[in-house]
Amino acid sequence: MVAISIVALVISGFALPFTVWAARAAAKQAKSAQAQTAIQREQVAAAREQTQLQRELAREALQPYVWADIQPDMQQGSILQVVVGNSGPTVARNIRVLFDPPLPTGQQHSDKAEKVQSTLSNGLHSLTPNRVLRWTLGVGYDLLSSDESQLRSVRIDAEGPHGPLPTLEMGIDISEWRHARDAPDGSLHHVRGAIKDLTKAVISVDKSLQRNQGRARSA
Repeated sequence: MVAISIVALVISGFALPFTVWAARAAAKQAKSAQAQTAIQREQVAAAREQTQLQRELAREALQPYVWADIQPDMQQGSILQVVVGNSGPTVARNIRVLFDPPLPTGQQHSDKAEKVQSTLSNGLHSLTPNRVLRWTLGVGYDLLSSDESQLRSVRIDAEGPHGPLPTLEMGIDISEWRHARDAPDGSLHHVRGAIKDLTKAVISVDKSLQRNQGRARSA
């Protein structure tokens, strides 16, 4: 019995390093499996975040973009107007534009400016993509006669196909237009001027012919 115990003890002594090695290997495998699981979880979380980001980008891409400005009428040159537009790909609804302080008014358009202010603050029903609405405020030399700053804050609220849009707030100082070029864009303005001059010339020639015909008959 003693001999058997000694043999068993010797075998156990030889087996101990292998047992320790196996235990360490198992521990390393367990840690590796845990690390692999953590990496997989991180990959799944990253994939979810990427998917969510793509959804948000796709959603934002379908939202309307409503803006407002006070700018010259480039067809007339000297007229200032309020402009509200939608540069997005979808319809904007319930558009409210608030100017603080209220819109500037010219002497000949004060009533219209108040109505425009009321219309914009109460809200526009809808604006289709690339639609622009314009309202006349007055002539530039009347609205820009003062050298003082005319800064106004503008707040724009609207709704898109996915609900309310983020509120857009900005500042507009129309006094910056005071020394800007006010010539109309394009050549249509010059064409209209040429047509008017030609019309005047034709009328003048027609009157001269009528006078000559009258003199000839009286003679």
